[in-house]
Amino acid sequence: MKTNHSRAAVLAAWCAVLLLLAAPPSVAGQAADVAPRPVGIDDLMRLKSVAEIDVSRDGRTIVYTVRGASYRTPAAGRPTIATSPASPPADTPAVNETHLWMVRVDGGGTGLSTPRRLVAGDDAVASPAISPDGKHVAFVRAGRGGGGWDGLPGDEHGGGSRSGQVWVMPLDGGEPVQVSWFTHGAGSPRWSPDGRRLLVTAGIPVGAIEGTGPWPEARPGGAAKPAGPAEAEEAWPAAPPNTTEALRRWIDRRAEAADPRVFTRLDFQDERALAGDLMRWRAAVLTPAAWVLGNPSAGPASDDAAASMQWATRGFDEAREPAWLAGGTRVVFVTAPDPRIDPDRVDRRVLASSDLEGEDRRILVDLAEWTLQSPRPAEGGRIAFLARRIDQPSDRQWRIGMVDLGDAASTIRAESAVQWLTDEQGFDHSARDPRWSAGRILFTAAVRGGFPLLSVSPGLLEPSPVVDRRDGFPVGVHAFGGGGGTLAWAETHPANPSVLRVRVGDREILAHDVNPWVADRVVSMPRQGVVARPRGLEVAYWVMEPIGRGPRERSPLVLQIHGGPSAMWGPGEATMWHEFQVLCGWGYGVVYANPRGSGGYGHGFQRANFQDWSQGPAGDVLAALDEASALDWVDRDALMLTGGSYGGYLVAWILGNDERFAAAVAQRGVYHLATFYGEGNAWRLLEWEMGGKPWEARMEAILRRESPFTHVASMRTPLLIMHADRDLRTGVSQSEMLYRALRDLDRPVEYVRYPEEGHELSRSGDPSRRMDRLARIIEFFERFRDGSRPAARSGP
Repeated sequence: MKTNHSRAAVLAAWCAVLLLLAAPPSVAGQAADVAPRPVGIDDLMRLKSVAEIDVSRDGRTIVYTVRGASYRTPAAGRPTIATSPASPPADTPAVNETHLWMVRVDGGGTGLSTPRRLVAGDDAVASPAISPDGKHVAFVRAGRGGGGWDGLPGDEHGGGSRSGQVWVMPLDGGEPVQVSWFTHGAGSPRWSPDGRRLLVTAGIPVGAIEGTGPWPEARPGGAAKPAGPAEAEEAWPAAPPNTTEALRRWIDRRAEAADPRVFTRLDFQDERALAGDLMRWRAAVLTPAAWVLGNPSAGPASDDAAASMQWATRGFDEAREPAWLAGGTRVVFVTAPDPRIDPDRVDRRVLASSDLEGEDRRILVDLAEWTLQSPRPAEGGRIAFLARRIDQPSDRQWRIGMVDLGDAASTIRAESAVQWLTDEQGFDHSARDPRWSAGRILFTAAVRGGFPLLSVSPGLLEPSPVVDRRDGFPVGVHAFGGGGGTLAWAETHPANPSVLRVRVGDREILAHDVNPWVADRVVSMPRQGVVARPRGLEVAYWVMEPIGRGPRERSPLVLQIHGGPSAMWGPGEATMWHEFQVLCGWGYGVVYANPRGSGGYGHGFQRANFQDWSQGPAGDVLAALDEASALDWVDRDALMLTGGSYGGYLVAWILGNDERFAAAVAQRGVYHLATFYGEGNAWRLLEWEMGGKPWEARMEAILRRESPFTHVASMRTPLLIMHADRDLRTGVSQSEMLYRALRDLDRPVEYVRYPEEGHELSRSGDPSRRMDRLARIIEFFERFRDGSRPAARSGP
């Protein structure tokens, strides 16, 4: 019998490994205050990012969230950032956190106050919204009480629910007050124009709604549920009864307890678990009590007096992204064009409105060949929105459209009635997060390696940049807000992963550097190149040199491949900043490219990988590698390869067709496309990107050609396969198949599985596991960086 080690001993041993890996070999043992060092694995615990921003109407107040990780003291259970994050006690858990912060602009717009954290001790806040008078902020706070208002079982204003609830807090001092109690939480609070109410989104399970959904019954044989609910006190036998009705009640009761799980839905998978009951998203109006909004004489009497609620949409109607229409007497939202469509088969959405009682529902904009989202009402009856053609869901760009509801006597259905502020001729990029500001619309987009902030208005022929470059590099604007002549944004730059910048008039100010530790690090700056490819394509790539390289020293080079496949990397990309810098600090160069199929280069480039996930994109990234390998510092016997999701797919495909790499790491990838159709919740990509269903005869040759598993017998490069136990985006058996086949072939392969994590492990997973993941990648490459590798075999 094996001896079981204690959890504390295991954690202590692993922390020792992380400490060794945290500092690159060239600076290990060096005192931290002697000289700047490269970015280490442990710096993940220092890494912060500005996530969401709102600016008051008068431009005087900026509220924003800051995300990061910290160690928690087990006894108190409260967050505490250690003085030396790399050296916590062995039993100290690491957690992700999001805090709420505020900065004030002085009266003359010449300076800013010191940033101040508004809510201390919270590990999850989101969606800050400043009231029209600038005196309060509403936000969503996780881990507080839920249940009660929607008539579903809950904890009746107590603790225990992890669903987010809406809170309101005075900005001039005072404690936050909870103003919502929904069993499944609420999100995205928006103040009414008069500042007296809040519009929020709340989810209701279909099974809790009275009646039957208007879409066709999916249960074979029709509705097989018993005519009436079982009495609570009714005794249930251990064995099945002998009549049909009783039998149905017996099996339904077991299904209600999820033993077993029963599905009739098409989308039966969430991100990390099998799907629960289908949710209907409703719009709700909250009216905070007078004492919450600044009248202490009115109360409080109890928690119940903090706010009242009424539904603005009802029944089985879908209401996503609700927003106030001008005047505050109606709301606009995104919904299905016909409530009778099976919710899992809705392929496009329209804009609709309702009064605040949920009685008078109208369709506002319904474009037959388009799906709509992100409604943004403005004064005078105008409403802007995002729209995308549905003929090529993976490749079409999101465009900004605008209509004048004041001139519309009925539903707007003609494209000619829409004023397109962006299009594929003038601005061939996908617009994101449009917001009105001083009569213009601000938005972001992925554009050739950057994520600029742009401006467009009805009078402009094409969008103009507001924030796009700094020090010659394209930057990433990943959150922004504006009001009263003040503009605030979160900016990613190769020299710093995230800062808050503010522009008042013509003056720009660095408002909050949430990563001051970066000033004590040596970072590698990317250098761009472009490689010409067949079909007139040009592929952009960037190379980052290793840190601390000697004059004539040759270094290994890592080819990193992004996912999507329509993602885009560049100097403005925030999620890879830490990983790239850590690799460079360990003495590795990094090269990354945007192969065909990537976003940020227009519809034609994004469509260029249709029925070609493999050979074309692989040739693109390898061409970038060829150019980078020609640099005099590259050790061409120590080329490494890694990527995640679609990047993991392309890693495996390349290994089945190319043997130049010393080692490779395939992360959370898809390796057998026909299996992906059944196992991954992103299964629709198969038809969108490959052009058909897996059972169609014409697809057999395409799926076999495009599946990396087809080439598994040719894979001889040492490979580390990584996946998470709860990854239902790509599906776990994808990695199991690849590992088993390679192990059966006696190839050099290792398999790592992360418990409790999903597809987003590398971005938002448990911080300790995120450090573990990066440590294992580096350690695996270290085994082969001297160029040694197992001898290639002559046969399969």
